[in-house]
Amino acid sequence: MRLMFSSGAGYSHLAPMLPLAQAARAAGDDVAFVTGPEALRYVENTGLRAVSVGQPSDPAAAASRWQRAREEMAGMTADERLSHLVAEYMVGLGAASRLDDMVGFVREWQPDLVVSNLAERAAVMAACLVGVPYAMHAIGPPKSAATMERAWEVANGLVRQRGLDELPPRDTVPYLDFWPEGLSPADVVVWEYPTRWPLQPAGVVPTPGPRPAVLDGLPYDRTVYVTLGTTHNARPGVLEGMVAALRDEPVNVVATIGQDGDVDRFGEQPDHMRIEQFVPQTHLLPAVDAVVCHGGSATVLGALAHGVPVVVLPLATDHFEVAAQVQAAEAGIAVGSGDGILDAVRAVLADRAYRDSAEAFAARIAEQPAPAAVVGRLHDLVVSIR
Repeated sequence: MRLMFSSGAGYSHLAPMLPLAQAARAAGDDVAFVTGPEALRYVENTGLRAVSVGQPSDPAAAASRWQRAREEMAGMTADERLSHLVAEYMVGLGAASRLDDMVGFVREWQPDLVVSNLAERAAVMAACLVGVPYAMHAIGPPKSAATMERAWEVANGLVRQRGLDELPPRDTVPYLDFWPEGLSPADVVVWEYPTRWPLQPAGVVPTPGPRPAVLDGLPYDRTVYVTLGTTHNARPGVLEGMVAALRDEPVNVVATIGQDGDVDRFGEQPDHMRIEQFVPQTHLLPAVDAVVCHGGSATVLGALAHGVPVVVLPLATDHFEVAAQVQAAEAGIAVGSGDGILDAVRAVLADRAYRDSAEAFAARIAEQPAPAAVVGRLHDLVVSIR
């Protein structure tokens, strides 16, 4: 079969989809992965066919847009901020700017199925305009229909301009969901995509690998991993504050700051603290007792997949949702500022209940269907539609 995957150029959105795309290729499918030009290298490094759609990002223009967005969202609740960001920026600006190019590729290549993600609505609209079925791939916790309602209003306006009266219902569209049971709210929520197909987050689950050398010679029994993932690690002062909060605590600290991060900006550190640009998370987490992060999905799922409790300082988008869910599940603690990090780390290390909850999620994540099994379900779906 011919399967098209699509994601925006942000690595944290693209990376969760790569294992499924690779599994499809291994199953003999003809796979194309469509993304922004600045992200082609991430796809090409896996050996997948990478297709560029849209124009390269202009850093200055992007910074100006995000500043405007922050001003517009001042005073909004977390749900309102997410709704506004997705509708007006991800759909109204981002998806709109690449929609015609996306439609052109879908018409030319004629995939049997399009697999997009929640931040890439251009591929969804293109699939519907051309008449190709699609599935939606998770990049974080599932979203409620209410939160995404405005995004669909904007998207419907865009497809009407191109001859489609309205986007089709989503009730039976598969939502490939790597978020483990028990982490999302237990109360009744009308989900944006109610047909959930569980999928293991293959990129973050435990995998065999060498013990990182950065751990050698650390003096204490317990180790805390500090990270802001791949998107937010350059936020001024945030990572520095996390590291400083733990500087005088008798725990080992390993902080990763990104491939392009400047280690020197942290200055000289004591023997129990290590500042690194990159350490493979799946190799480091087996030796870690707690994770301090911003609530990025890959970091949180990686920690829970290894049974490690989390301290979350949310920064943007759905980080606030993730932080609330982690705390409600007692798999960690959400803090409102850097001032709360030290006490939160002490709490998750002292109370075994946090580790027990994280280990329960590790067992659930391990039982979720692997990408190869989900590819089989997607094949069956295409056959049933033909």
